[in-house]
Amino acid sequence: MKERALFFITGLLILTLGVALIIKSGLGASSWDALAVGESNMFGLTVGTCIFINGIALIFINAFLLKKKPELLAAASILLIGALIDFWLLVVFKHYSPTVLFFQASALIAGILSMGVGVAIYLQAKFPASPMDTLMVAIHTRFGLNLRNSRIISEAFALLLAFIFQGAIGIGTFIVTLTLGFVVQYFYPKFEGLLFK
Repeated sequence: MKERALFFITGLLILTLGVALIIKSGLGASSWDALAVGESNMFGLTVGTCIFINGIALIFINAFLLKKKPELLAAASILLIGALIDFWLLVVFKHYSPTVLFFQASALIAGILSMGVGVAIYLQAKFPASPMDTLMVAIHTRFGLNLRNSRIISEAFALLLAFIFQGAIGIGTFIVTLTLGFVVQYFYPKFEGLLFK
């Protein structure tokens, strides 16, 4: 249990670092994060608070789709994720806003790698997944679609909301969407072996 908790906390730290770097790159964030940035600008809340509110809403949507009780442990995960994202954005990277394309691209690439490594680590803990990831499973289970199409639908839903709320959509949004899965897939077995050791 100690090892799982260590993997969970370490994974979330690295994952949220990646999210913050991608947002700070100014080239566009992943669909759910782009939505949170748009809501943050519109309502004057922090990005982490918006991520938490969206996560709570999704917990109830997922419960409805899966015909189960809301997974309250997932609320703790999304609260921690929101708090850590605010820590990176408002404390560590408060004065970091690259304007030169090279540094923006570097922040984006570093963010994608960090986010992918973080996801690969935190999933090893087998704690409740974030509500955003659970939505894919809920769509897959409720409508009998394969996971790939379920993922596309959940991402498209978030992207549509991000567009409505004038979120941080850009070239980076599509780069993250296309590459993040490969990074997670590459690192997941490596950390799985490390956990067993």
